[in-house]
Amino acid sequence: MKHAVLFFWLISLPAVFAQQPKPKKTTPVKTQSNTNASTATAKPKVATPKKTVAAVKPKPKPTPTPLSEKEQFEKASAFELAADRVAALDNFLTAFPQSENRSAADELLASSRLLIAEEKLLIGDRAGAIALFKLVVEQMPQPVPNDLFAESISKIPSTVFFRGERGAAIELAAAIEAKVEGNAAQLLEIANFHLATENGGEAMRVAAKAAAKDPTSAAVQRTIALAHRINFDLDLSADAYAKSLELEPDSIASKRGLAEMKRALGKSDEAVTLYRELFAKNENDLQSRTGMILALFDAGKRSEAEAEMTKSLEQKPGNVILLAGAAYWYASKGIGDKAVELAEKAVAREPRYIWSHIALARGLMSQKKPVEAEQVLVKARAYGNFPTLEYELASARMSAGFFREAVEDLQKQFAIAAGGNVRTKLGGRVVREEKSLSDLVAFERRASIFAPIAADSAETSESLKALLLLEQKLQSAEPDEAEAAAAADSFVAGADKMKIHRQIYAASMLLQKRVALGKVLELARAATGNTDAGLEVANPRAAVMAAELYEARATAFRRNEFLLVPDVPNQTLSAIMRGRIEEIAGWALYQQNNFPDAIVRLRRSISVMPEKSAWWRSSMWRLGAALAADGKESEALNSYIESYKTDKPDFAKYTVVEALYKKLNGSTDGLEEKIGRDRVAVTPAITEIRPTATPEQTVDAPATTTTNETPSANALPTPAVSEAVPDLPKAPEVKPDETPKTEAPTVDKTSDTKTGVPVNTKPVENDPPSKPVADDVQRQVTNPEPKPLTETKVTKTKIEPDAQAQTSSAPPIEKPATTEQSTANNSKAKETKPLFEPIIITVPNNRSRKSPDESAAEKKEPAPDHTKAAGSDKKSDDGSLTAGASRPRLIDGQEVKLDEIPPCTVGVSQENVSLINSGGSVGILVSVDAPGDIKALTAISSSSKDVELTLEPEIGGVDDRRFYIIKSISSAIGIYQVTFAAPCGKKDVIVTVR
Repeated sequence: MKHAVLFFWLISLPAVFAQQPKPKKTTPVKTQSNTNASTATAKPKVATPKKTVAAVKPKPKPTPTPLSEKEQFEKASAFELAADRVAALDNFLTAFPQSENRSAADELLASSRLLIAEEKLLIGDRAGAIALFKLVVEQMPQPVPNDLFAESISKIPSTVFFRGERGAAIELAAAIEAKVEGNAAQLLEIANFHLATENGGEAMRVAAKAAAKDPTSAAVQRTIALAHRINFDLDLSADAYAKSLELEPDSIASKRGLAEMKRALGKSDEAVTLYRELFAKNENDLQSRTGMILALFDAGKRSEAEAEMTKSLEQKPGNVILLAGAAYWYASKGIGDKAVELAEKAVAREPRYIWSHIALARGLMSQKKPVEAEQVLVKARAYGNFPTLEYELASARMSAGFFREAVEDLQKQFAIAAGGNVRTKLGGRVVREEKSLSDLVAFERRASIFAPIAADSAETSESLKALLLLEQKLQSAEPDEAEAAAAADSFVAGADKMKIHRQIYAASMLLQKRVALGKVLELARAATGNTDAGLEVANPRAAVMAAELYEARATAFRRNEFLLVPDVPNQTLSAIMRGRIEEIAGWALYQQNNFPDAIVRLRRSISVMPEKSAWWRSSMWRLGAALAADGKESEALNSYIESYKTDKPDFAKYTVVEALYKKLNGSTDGLEEKIGRDRVAVTPAITEIRPTATPEQTVDAPATTTTNETPSANALPTPAVSEAVPDLPKAPEVKPDETPKTEAPTVDKTSDTKTGVPVNTKPVENDPPSKPVADDVQRQVTNPEPKPLTETKVTKTKIEPDAQAQTSSAPPIEKPATTEQSTANNSKAKETKPLFEPIIITVPNNRSRKSPDESAAEKKEPAPDHTKAAGSDKKSDDGSLTAGASRPRLIDGQEVKLDEIPPCTVGVSQENVSLINSGGSVGILVSVDAPGDIKALTAISSSSKDVELTLEPEIGGVDDRRFYIIKSISSAIGIYQVTFAAPCGKKDVIVTVR
């Protein structure tokens, strides 16, 4: 029995190992039968299996040995993705708050969060990014490690600021400042952020904290000096630089900064000494050498300065700072040729440096070329906007006689304060007042280019201030006559040859406001007999015709073009001036109800004015008003008709003519024959009621009298001089240049429809084509895209709208209104010979700087008639040429091809209208000369949220006409465009909202 049990146990052993029974199941159950068994027998059955089971029990997985703190930090730091790294580092810092690697973990965590924040900025999640930046600032350790601060924390405000979140950036800077108040070096980094954002006041405040912590730091004093310079406090800046140099005598930055302030303050000899010390230590110090040369110029040591400049430019020909600085000095001394030569090189090298443009413009003004200077400064506007630039542009326009544009430039940046000083925001930030404009802008010049002497003149500065004051007085709701008259006297003061032009302008301004009429007559008398002197100015053509060219010039600038005035004989210019003086006097007498004397003066005006010109038509219409007021209605009607039939159709004027004709003849029979069938207006326009008028836009009207029953002037306004416009005959077509030039824009040779004077426009560009391409003034010409204002050939940059226009959403007008559309309804006017023969003026480039007088006229062959060209070229929807098959259009529900649509003319009652913002309105009658096309007429506003178009179907009344109301529905001001388009043509109307 014992052997049997042993055998059984041996053969069962593999099964026991295989089964690996659980311990509780291997315990044998005691029974009554084996209770008395022997001990030896019981052990193999129970005890031995128990040991065997224990021996074969699987070992549990060994508990991993915990990673050391260092190993866990390395593992958390090794994650490739910033998000994974942030999570791991957060866990590490939670587990080991007192880790010896905590500093490194904090830095890596902060930099990882900054990466995530910057990625959020890139994808547009600014809120998420700013939240992360704030978290980084909140959790940065105290004190902040220098490496962490320099490489990460200090860069947060700048990153946020230059992403457009300025408020958040300043808030973050303040939070960081609070965390580092005990560290002067770190406070300086925050001060440098404020310097970078041109906030001199904040930079100075933070730097003062740093100075309190470390009064022996030269770097702190340099920061304070730079903050004072940014705030245009140059004396304080010089003091801080001097203190910095005392603390660190070998500091190059401190010595150079002090030398620059010495230059700016006119202490040129001291500046030269400092620059020489710097240059002696390092002959390759270009900045110090440049400063030394310019300081030598300022000190009056021209020969030495020129010799040093020649050497420097041989080594570094593209030194823009030296070129521009020297050019400005030459311009300030009236040496125009040298100024232009150096400034042109500087502009060509780096067009974004605005002071090069200013130096070039001043050089051109020294050469008596104010119009060319204006063109240079308009280009410079693409690169910056600050008070000095507007002052320089106003100065150029003042010299040319463009007084209205000059005062508009000044109003963008300057105002006359209550005490009579001129106020502005220097750099767009620092409010400052000075007695004169020249003294005020001197702060910007000295802080920017350290030039102590201005290139402008005290006389021009005073005239500009007086012009600004006159404009402010006349813009008052109720102008004070005495104050306005005094401002006019200040403006016309002086004995220079531009005086007569200032007198005519001031008299016109007062007359348009109907203020100080006695002063108007006084100015007219003073101007009489001085026309010869007025023709000896730099550009008499511009000065004489400035008022009438205002709208045309404004349109040209919106298209990135310059309008060039042709060479007009002095005899004609003299006649225009003498006629204007007589008209001003006559209309002033009319406003005083002295109708007989008004008639005499207006007849004189007509007798000397160029016949059929804008000035002649204006005087003729006003003569009609004076004759009607004096009871001479038959003569008045003849004057009205003579003016009206040679002018553009005008519904307000037509109503006056029609009413008076009907009163004298009992009906309107025969009126069509007298004025022309195409000029009859069946519906009077709804004219805007304008409580105040802008210069050259005032609507004049005959006054109501008790002696006759002529229509009330208040109800029937008539245009002033600038609104009367002739139509021109068709000029010969010219062939474009054979060589294709995809980027070089063409030059439109157009005639000013206001004056009857052919004028030319040129694109605003750095390198215009050498040969202008003239286009037929009677056919529509697609406006070419201008070349960029920079030298880059890829990016195409347009001139930015002025600061006032930027407050509205009006886009720049891309295409000019065509002369053909404006003259389509005036067959008689087409036969009228223009006042001056059309000419083509070669566009000067930046290198030659030739005036229009020096440019040679070039004749071109007639251009082919593209509208009849065979092949696949078709006219596009807007009338321009496109390649390929024309697409179908619907007219009266029928599908027709574009080339089957006969050409037509879309006509409007007014091409240029002026509205008061927030409610001003005007009525426009639109006609289409092809029956049926009026049904497809569309009206589009360039800014529907500012200018609204409303169709009045009950007023139109006929199949080929529609009546629209154009209304300003916002407070925005600016220049807008309304387009009326039919399948066969279109017409643009310029809307000026003021």
